[in-house]
Amino acid sequence: MRVLLISDVHGNYDALKSVLESARGFDYVWVLGDLVDYGPEPHMVIDLVREIKPEVLLMGNHDYAVAYNTDCRCGQELHDLSVYTRLNISYRLLTRDQLDWLRNLKHYERVDTPLGRVFIVHGAPSNPLYGYIKPDLPVNELESLLYEPREGFTIKQKLVSADYVIVGHTHIPFSLTLKNIKVFNPGSVGQPRDGDPRASYAILNLENMEFKHYRVEYNVDNVVKKLRELNIDRLVVEKLEKILMTGRVQ
Repeated sequence: MRVLLISDVHGNYDALKSVLESARGFDYVWVLGDLVDYGPEPHMVIDLVREIKPEVLLMGNHDYAVAYNTDCRCGQELHDLSVYTRLNISYRLLTRDQLDWLRNLKHYERVDTPLGRVFIVHGAPSNPLYGYIKPDLPVNELESLLYEPREGFTIKQKLVSADYVIVGHTHIPFSLTLKNIKVFNPGSVGQPRDGDPRASYAILNLENMEFKHYRVEYNVDNVVKKLRELNIDRLVVEKLEKILMTGRVQ
């Protein structure tokens, strides 16, 4: 049984369509959040995700920010870009029904498989919306992110009850092991930031828990054209174009 793992689409409908067309032969779809902001078609991304009916569908920090009109708490280098596209693209194009739908997304999910329990989240178990599990962080910092989500007034935390943890949020694909827990990230469908601008996704085989990462090309020029047609700030379009073309923030 094969699971298609997708995360961080960010309004990039063209990239999402390319992934779905490329990754044929999967049995389930798990979506790790951040469907909106940055890209020109968040409304179409939401409609397509709703159409494919993922078995796991989670909220990302940008989904939360749009749904509740609050800050995304993303990195400083992209914060202004995030705020601008939220106000001038996401809120301009999303319907009331789509906003209500975003509010009902879960923050994390647990799935039991024959080979162990999987904890699925956008950010990190200890901080579902905003925690960044980056491979280049010190090991002790990475391990601190693998504790159970805080609930209520819980003070003492325990290691997440899982054999596998699947995350998104960083836009960087990776596979690593921490405290005997395998941690996977499929990267970003709509806005990769690891230097490879192709749409990123992964397939998880539940029969042997093999994680395979893939890239697929899509028409970036067409996405930039759609951004320009929205008649938003020219400098914003240029910044977005640079990220989409290079797969890097700077």
